Amino acid sequence: MQNIHSHVWNQDEHFTPQMIAEAQIARGGEPVDLTVRFDALMQDVEPFEKVVIFGLKARLSGVWVPDEYVAALAAQDDKLYGFASCDPTQPDYVEELHDALEDLGLCGLKMGPIYAGFDPRDPRCDVAYRYCEDHGLPIVFHTGTTFNQAAPLGVSRPWLFDEVAIRHPELRMVLAHVGHPFSGECLAVIRKHPHVYADISAIFYRPWQFYNTMILAQEYGVTHKLLFGTDYPFARGQESIDGLRHVNAVIGTATLPRVSEEVIEGILTRDAFALLGIAE
Repeated sequence: MQNIHSHVWNQDEHFTPQMIAEAQIARGGEPVDLTVRFDALMQDVEPFEKVVIFGLKARLSGVWVPDEYVAALAAQDDKLYGFASCDPTQPDYVEELHDALEDLGLCGLKMGPIYAGFDPRDPRCDVAYRYCEDHGLPIVFHTGTTFNQAAPLGVSRPWLFDEVAIRHPELRMVLAHVGHPFSGECLAVIRKHPHVYADISAIFYRPWQFYNTMILAQEYGVTHKLLFGTDYPFARGQESIDGLRHVNAVIGTATLPRVSEEVIEGILTRDAFALLGIAE
């Protein structure tokens, strides 16, 4: 199995106090510690042969994880593959991106339009898109909702990436979380474009929506475009696997359509790294 969506960061070093406070509110007011510790990470990713790890750069929302931090963690175990991150609203983002992908050996890119407050169709992004397209590097985009109050929902709608894919047809993109809660839009986009995929990270714990998303993916004939991810530390590895395998549990014995076992196991065994061109 492969996991293409796992975060690494140190909460005290990489989050602003406002970001930490909002994460606490989102978790019912309980104190939160989202710091990813290496030993705990390796325990969580034990079921997987290969794991993509990344941080996030988003000044607007108060998150800034240096690429060097991600690269240092990835270097500690062969199953970890580090992705860079960039915030195209910042003046030095292109230079930082080149350093991360050329000097640090990172093998893909993570971007969070909603967190950094940019439209993915913004011309400022084209440098990153062209670079990744030319070098065969995939981009994972956060799509869908978030708890962060400063983050504008309007720039995270999956339909926006249709235009990006039209302009950059060879760019391999992953729309994270199947665009939750705009999953229908996401499935429509990945159906159109050969190199656009979605990951199912962190939606199993919304069982009714997860079930409906998977049924819609079956109806659209795009289950082969769904990739497995966890969204660690927000969701754990084994519970994410179990959540997918029990996606039909929410309907009980009702005479409703079921997500097929073939689809479920197909997602779990899919070679996402080959599809995305992630180099060894």
